[in-house]
Amino acid sequence: MRRLHLPTIAPDGSLTTLRSFLNTRKVGSMRKQIFWLPVILMAVFGFAVVPARAQTVYGVRAEVPFDFIVGNNTLPAGKITVRRTNSGEAGPLEVSNLNERQLTIRMGRRMTGTEASARGKLVFRRYGNKHYLAEVWIPGYKAIAVLKSKGEKALENELRLAKNYRPMVVTVFATID
Repeated sequence: MRRLHLPTIAPDGSLTTLRSFLNTRKVGSMRKQIFWLPVILMAVFGFAVVPARAQTVYGVRAEVPFDFIVGNNTLPAGKITVRRTNSGEAGPLEVSNLNERQLTIRMGRRMTGTEASARGKLVFRRYGNKHYLAEVWIPGYKAIAVLKSKGEKALENELRLAKNYRPMVVTVFATID
């Protein structure tokens, strides 16, 4: 008995017979789909988690008992918060006094050679009766060095030439904000 081969239209639009169309189907394609499905799902969910962490802002809060200088601005003593505004190696820090509602922004960069901090703290350099914010330690992250202002550099050079003076370091412990 002779088989009947009916012409059909293939997915690409060409005419073919039904038998030749069915013979082109790949063997084992279901196994490949089952194998690749978990891999694709892990990749999709893995990439979805990364932006959530990158958008988070981290900071510390401390009760600072003295007035201090950040850049060219003086902040009065009180409840101080310091936050990173991005997660890069360098970037702006928001320093605010919650009592007086004052805010200043200063550039900072991660310090090389430091380990992730276990405890939050603010480190100040003291020149006579002036305190300058020097470092911010956020728990779980490397320390951030606050860039010196022109005024602090000039004061440091003046004191170094005058009497071989080194600044005193003052540390204020902080909590996560």
